[in-house]
Amino acid sequence: MKTSQTGIDLIKKFEGCRLDAYKCPDGVWTIGYGHTAGVTAGQKISTAQAEAYLRADLEKFEKLVAKYDSKYRWTQTEFDAMVSFAYNLGSIDKLTANGTRTKNVIAEKILLYNQAGGKVLAGLTKRRQAERELFLDGKKENASGAAGSAVKEYSLAADGDRAVSANFKVKEFRCKDGSDKILIDVDFVKDKLQKVRDHFDAPVTLTSAYRTPEYNAKVKGAKASYHLQGRAFDIVVKGHTPQEVARYAQSLGIPGIIQYNGFVHVDSRGTKYWAQDNGGKAVKVSRF
Repeated sequence: MKTSQTGIDLIKKFEGCRLDAYKCPDGVWTIGYGHTAGVTAGQKISTAQAEAYLRADLEKFEKLVAKYDSKYRWTQTEFDAMVSFAYNLGSIDKLTANGTRTKNVIAEKILLYNQAGGKVLAGLTKRRQAERELFLDGKKENASGAAGSAVKEYSLAADGDRAVSANFKVKEFRCKDGSDKILIDVDFVKDKLQKVRDHFDAPVTLTSAYRTPEYNAKVKGAKASYHLQGRAFDIVVKGHTPQEVARYAQSLGIPGIIQYNGFVHVDSRGTKYWAQDNGGKAVKVSRF
């Protein structure tokens, strides 16, 4: 899972961007959007370098949050809030008590981390409040109970022709058994699938997206398949090979990618898993 634009905007808002090195309230030399690694007094950078530092730092903190995904099954908004928290304080280990606290307790405790140098700071208080609100938004989006990054529930009858992104409609994600309920990881569609469509400038066919438990069992899908959560998508891009599609998906940082002979499976799992199908057996790969 990657930080959405909403999460990035929150981090940018509270970090601010300073192109000259300065000392933060804890006395640490800082530059750009709160970047601290290797920063020295008198250092100056460009806006482009500040953005590059931010992207690199995000990857580090995303990993620190993603390591708890098997425990919490973060929604996108929960993940974004935790990355912002980790970006500011270094990790979420203490906040989550190393993964032993419930999400409700995390939402309660997050407000307590508003001090620096032993003093309560108004800026940190506002940031913790904003992160808590973002964290709790995940529960509102996921009222259906499905785990996922901004997973939303739709009705085929009522919402079938509704646009999810510029080139995808709700009905394209329906289960093949014709059931009315559809779960879709909306952020993944907007941020990843739409980019695949734009990059190749060719129609993208969804051969399998959401699956009901009954249909998943019928097609012998994995018991914990991300298709059950609306977080997995099997795609074919017209005029392009599965390898081409898998390679581009990899460049987007999509965490779950499996290249098959006739299609590519992509999903929004919390930890990286890239593989190629070899006669019915998935073999892990580092690149496609």
